Amino acid sequence: MIALFLGFCTVGIYSSDAVAAASEEEGEEVIDEGPFYLELKPLSVPIRKKSGAIRYYMFISMSMEFDDQDKKDYSRKMIPRLRDAFLQDLSGRSVLHKDKSRGVDFEQVKRRLNKQAKKVLGKNAPNGMHVVKVFKGS
Repeated sequence: MIALFLGFCTVGIYSSDAVAAASEEEGEEVIDEGPFYLELKPLSVPIRKKSGAIRYYMFISMSMEFDDQDKKDYSRKMIPRLRDAFLQDLSGRSVLHKDKSRGVDFEQVKRRLNKQAKKVLGKNAPNGMHVVKVFKGS
């Protein structure tokens, strides 16, 4: 009796993919609504002394926000080019506030990376950039 009950329970459990496939077969369109996020591996950012020598590295994990799954998928294919553009930008200019005691200027970093993403991705650029994690390296 218990085995029969468990059999009915497992038949009633569907994954969202199975339900989506069944809906598509019946002619219903399944719409995945955004936003969609693509998180990048940490980017190394040099923190320099006034002389230009590297004092230490910070690592920043970013997430890109998209309103369309196709844009996210295209961007995933372009990650090597995106990382290259991001690293060039972050290595070329300071990421700190002008008053260095205030630390990293995250709004400026997001604007700069969004600008680089638009250059690389064009019409497939993300709607926004989000800082996920920041940690200090050596």
